[in-house]
Amino acid sequence: MTVDDPGDGDNAGNFAAERHRIHDTGTDTGTDNDTGTGTGTAKARAAEAAAEDRDREECYHDLRTGDPAARRTPDIKSPSESRRTDDGQWQWKGLELGRPANRVADEQLAARREAEGRDEEGAYGARGITPAMRRIEAELEHGTLAPDTEKFALKSPDRFKEKLAKMIKRYPDQAASNIASMIHDGIRYTFLFPSENYTDGVGDVVKRLSDDGYDLRLRKPSWDAEDYRGVNSRWCDTESGVLFEVQFHTPESWEAKQRTHDIYEKLCDTRITPAEREQLDEQQRLIVAAIPVPPGAESIDLYVKGQSSDHE
Repeated sequence: MTVDDPGDGDNAGNFAAERHRIHDTGTDTGTDNDTGTGTGTAKARAAEAAAEDRDREECYHDLRTGDPAARRTPDIKSPSESRRTDDGQWQWKGLELGRPANRVADEQLAARREAEGRDEEGAYGARGITPAMRRIEAELEHGTLAPDTEKFALKSPDRFKEKLAKMIKRYPDQAASNIASMIHDGIRYTFLFPSENYTDGVGDVVKRLSDDGYDLRLRKPSWDAEDYRGVNSRWCDTESGVLFEVQFHTPESWEAKQRTHDIYEKLCDTRITPAEREQLDEQQRLIVAAIPVPPGAESIDLYVKGQSSDHE
């Protein structure tokens, strides 16, 4: 499970189950820790965010170009630019959204930009999810948001539309607007804690988010998994009704996530051979197996809103 998380519901049996699954993965954003007013540090962060025209996946790929292990994986390339047709359709990597669905995607993206908290000039004030995350970060004794949070809080438009197109294929009987509203990682954050402070840190952030009025929909620990280690959680901003994702990592699991992202992307490509898939699976297992499990991580339980502990 990586930036756009492998557990993104591709194998879900029905649309209702999509509400209770961790899909992709995600990342992070922020505001001024000192004033919470969107001035000073927040404006500097906003300026840096505006300067980054790559999405997170492209950045991760660029950072790993010198990694010998990455170069040994099958080299499967996808078209790098999306296309909008004259009649308003969106096309990318063999996927497409018709004009109505593409319009829904644009509306949903706009709602997420509004909820995230940036104004038209890219600066933050006191309102919005990202400023709330920065306020929580400022109150933590040990943890921090992941680097470049402001740059990557919002899922890029093409990645959002890519995910929507895949979900529409899975759920052809559902309205595009309903499906789009279920995409929980259009806004995403990652908190990092030292291993010795990790378990308490997860509980602290979850409590602070709940105290701030955000509605926890799902918390999924994956410290015993072979392909990803960490905790993913899904929240609803009750003011806007928009879903967002918060991940929790140690420095080691965060680094492993970056190293395995290219592997995940290639595993999702239907063109790879069985031998290539086996090679990629083994590379991913070796990287993930080396991640130390934080003390007490086994006590972080699965939570699905609306389900009793008997179903957890």
